Amino acid sequence: MVLSNSTFTETMGWLEQELSKAKISQKEILTAQLLLEETFLRLSKGAGDPADFSVTVTLHRRFGDISMRLESLGEQYNPLVEMTEVNEEKEDAYGLAILKAHREEVGYSRKNGKNLVSIRIHKSASKDFRNTVIGIALGIVCGLLLKETVSADALEQINVTLAGSALRMFMNALSMTIGPMIFISVIAGITHMSNATDVGRIGGKLIMLSLVKLFVCTVLGVVFGLLFFSDGLSGLAAAVPQQDMDVKPGLSLLDMITGIIPANLIQPFATGNVLQMLFLACFFGIIVNRAGERANVVKELIEFFNFFFMDVMNVVVKFIPLVVFCSMVQLMLTTGTDALLSLGIVLAANAFGMALIVLASGLFVTLAGKISPVPFLKKALTFAPIPFSLNSSNACIPMTLKLCAEKLGVDSRLAMFSIPVGLQFNMNGSSFYTAMIAVLMARSLGVGLNLNTLVTLTVSTFLVSVTMAGCPGSAIIGLSTVFEAVGIPTAAVALFLPIDSPVGMFRTVGNVTSDVASTMMLACSEKQVDKETYTAE
Repeated sequence: MVLSNSTFTETMGWLEQELSKAKISQKEILTAQLLLEETFLRLSKGAGDPADFSVTVTLHRRFGDISMRLESLGEQYNPLVEMTEVNEEKEDAYGLAILKAHREEVGYSRKNGKNLVSIRIHKSASKDFRNTVIGIALGIVCGLLLKETVSADALEQINVTLAGSALRMFMNALSMTIGPMIFISVIAGITHMSNATDVGRIGGKLIMLSLVKLFVCTVLGVVFGLLFFSDGLSGLAAAVPQQDMDVKPGLSLLDMITGIIPANLIQPFATGNVLQMLFLACFFGIIVNRAGERANVVKELIEFFNFFFMDVMNVVVKFIPLVVFCSMVQLMLTTGTDALLSLGIVLAANAFGMALIVLASGLFVTLAGKISPVPFLKKALTFAPIPFSLNSSNACIPMTLKLCAEKLGVDSRLAMFSIPVGLQFNMNGSSFYTAMIAVLMARSLGVGLNLNTLVTLTVSTFLVSVTMAGCPGSAIIGLSTVFEAVGIPTAAVALFLPIDSPVGMFRTVGNVTSDVASTMMLACSEKQVDKETYTAE
């Protein structure tokens, strides 16, 4: 499509029509139109003759990603240079602000006498999953080939020096980020929640219902792990490096409770004690809330650092496909296909467990609302592909609100309050998975699971799940925390990196379904459910 001053309206209509066919959000379509307009204006100014200037606009689709490309003849001119300039007197400050806000999506290059500007419009939700699968496949093939063609001494060097070093570097980076991210995100959550709890009775009821469900699902995860993995999995035990097989005695429940208060502010971060970090974060969050308007500046700083550490975590998890490749190479070199079979069993157990979570959600709706669970389960299962494909509870919020209001008959105002607020307290899928894996590794590595240890495991999993950050890699953080509390080597967390992405899809289904169930329970108790809409097909 050729864009010029005379074809501007026609081109914008064409762009909207093409992007609508791709079924992307209206917000992304509007953003694409704004970026196209601002980029075109800057390229035309740089050309020297705006009246006769034109660019060729093309759309490109690759593995679910959608990007737009602008090509124009003329002298070299990079419209992105202005983004780095500070000039508050510019007449087009608004347009420049739009470009700056989407700087990461815009790129420039010069080729064959043409100025080329690329704009990423839509990023595929399955891209990370696809890259992880590629890393798994390449790691398996590479590991098996090395095992057949390289000497034992060389394999040892590759295993320890290359694959092992990469895994240690990633886990160190993760550990470096975990502490401050959890600390700030929990404080931010509490300061945000103050507005919700001011609603009073409804807010308190929502949180109580959600926490009860979360605890029940945590216990369900422990029981499921004990029954399903009664003898553990030898393939996983053999895959833990011998140098990391230091099985420490787990904390008793009394030690966990008394040790949750640190001796100083530095100790939790220096020792990586997440439970102490959670205590400090909750304590400081409550104090900030009590300060009221005097703490507005502090709240703004908390909000900034919350986004900052989320961005840091997003950078760290971008290396997961590479880490998964190294992990699979190491698994193939040390255990061969036995570890693959064990991970496959874990994946199947998790899928079955999430089915139990969905059924349990239906049961909770029936007990609290005294209504049939059949419509809820049917509509939840029909909705499940959305959270499964997006792999993010937060990204599902708009569609989840629509499900509650239009399919389940929940009052839209109550849903708009309940779904976002309840999300943090309905990590039932993550809680179930964390508890199940902790039991599995304890059994596999010979860690005694007496009553005291099981209580410690359950309580620590519940606490971690309540404060689990809504970002990629959060389940890995939860696993490492619970492993440490029970006495399992934290190095064993790396075994589950290869399947974290597909497992995360199932976890998201469990989390979102639990959030919807809490909203249904609250709506039934408040008599804000349209029964005709709920029972309609």
